[in-house]
Amino acid sequence: MEPRRRVVTGLTGAAFLLIAIGVAAVVFDAGFSGNGGATTRGSGTAMPGLSTPPASASPTTLPSASIGSGVPGTPQPIESASPATSAGPSQHPTGFAQQGDGIVYLAADGTVIPVPLVPGLGLQITEGRAIYSVLASNRYGLTAGSYGGEFLPLVTMGQADGSSAETGGLVLGGLIVSKLVSDQLAAITVDQDRWIVALPVDIRGAGKSMVDVSFDQFGLAGWSNTPRVLVRFPGTMPVVESIPSNGGFHVLVEGLGVTSWQVIDPARLSLPASGIDPDHAMNQLLVYGSGSPTLNGDQVRRDILFDRRASVGQVMVGATGDVSVSLVVDGSRADLGPDKILTVGGVPVFVAQN
Repeated sequence: MEPRRRVVTGLTGAAFLLIAIGVAAVVFDAGFSGNGGATTRGSGTAMPGLSTPPASASPTTLPSASIGSGVPGTPQPIESASPATSAGPSQHPTGFAQQGDGIVYLAADGTVIPVPLVPGLGLQITEGRAIYSVLASNRYGLTAGSYGGEFLPLVTMGQADGSSAETGGLVLGGLIVSKLVSDQLAAITVDQDRWIVALPVDIRGAGKSMVDVSFDQFGLAGWSNTPRVLVRFPGTMPVVESIPSNGGFHVLVEGLGVTSWQVIDPARLSLPASGIDPDHAMNQLLVYGSGSPTLNGDQVRRDILFDRRASVGQVMVGATGDVSVSLVVDGSRADLGPDKILTVGGVPVFVAQN
């Protein structure tokens, strides 16, 4: 830093002052052109450019893929506790975008959530949504080009290590879910473990609100507590049939005490009450909630008994706030964690209403 100098009158003082100014100018110039100069903090490496096709353009359909083991024909679940993330805030508008050969969701906080491929379905961005359409080569008996479901980014799910990750969620049609469930059941070698939970809530009405999937031991309080998967959501959502082998459904709303409502499979009534039946474990799943149940907008005050086979995706009741699923009989309370949830690529599968 240049020292302060007194102003001296006279020609001699002026000469010394001119010399000092010249020296300072040389030092100043050297400071910015050589060693010892000021440094500039560089910015981080920017993410490569991503583009989203306009809604009016014909979307590019990505074919489905089959990856790895687990469910035959189902992509390998993601092993990490959280999706891939960028180092900082997103440099792009929030929403879906093409990235390489796939589609991702770019969150406002910089999180990049991959959208998984589903066997037999194509994937495209349409009017800002990630939509699955049925391919001609599908295994579901569906018409090529028909709607198969969609990916919703604002879904978090508990992980095996106790953390929670923003995985997104898949909402798929009933016939698609039925096939994915049967594939996963066929891959389970232990009879007692041959059950899987496709989340029986159509969450497509959640809009921009978060849906949370968590696991705890507090289901059915009064039954010595029960392992459950708990789905929390805004407003009222349709609760739909999710068991391919169902014998119908009974919605019970009176005299339960510990819950506001329950749904049981009537096939359960003919099964032993003392333990899990390895041939019918799926029929012993219980669906229940704490809010007031509704149907077609009206509060359900009496039991609903549907005693014939229901299609997967058939609406059973409307639930407000939360829905739980447990596998519980008098002699057993089966553990329920992320490994028992139907997933594709580590993303939980919800059932769309028909």
